[in-house]
Amino acid sequence: MKRSVLVALAAIFALSAPAFADTAVGVVNIQQIMRDSKAANSVRDQLKAKQQTFQADLEGKEKALQTEDQTLAAESKITKDKTAFEQKVKDFQAKAATAQRDVQTKKADIDKAFAGALEQIQGNVLTIVKEVAAEKKLNLVLTSSQVLYNDTSLDITAEVQQRLDAKLPSVKVNF
Repeated sequence: MKRSVLVALAAIFALSAPAFADTAVGVVNIQQIMRDSKAANSVRDQLKAKQQTFQADLEGKEKALQTEDQTLAAESKITKDKTAFEQKVKDFQAKAATAQRDVQTKKADIDKAFAGALEQIQGNVLTIVKEVAAEKKLNLVLTSSQVLYNDTSLDITAEVQQRLDAKLPSVKVNF
């Protein structure tokens, strides 16, 4: 019984070995492309500029709220009309809450725009990888993060990045 199972397994491996021998494999470093490509750099530059503008706007609003808070604190010591003062405090709290929601919304919008730009780059990378694979007659392309070791002749990263840089030198981030 054991012998027939071993013979069957040997036959299966023998029949499947030619399929592995005919498999052409390529490796691509997606992280490197997303770090070094012209398109990725253009996205990072736009993101950095937007974040700086956002930060400056945020600091201005924060200073205005702090000034108003200090004014209310000083007014609380001298006010005679508690009802009017309490209304000013409620108005201030509402303004602060609105400002906080606006910050969260703008941050989410920036994150969404950034993700959309990265998806555009990744879509182009996938298209280019398919083109390179077809030209080189590769049956399988793996990301380098999935590979423990590979011969450098299997690496198609430089060619993919070169084509991406030519095809997509920049990406407009829609903030």
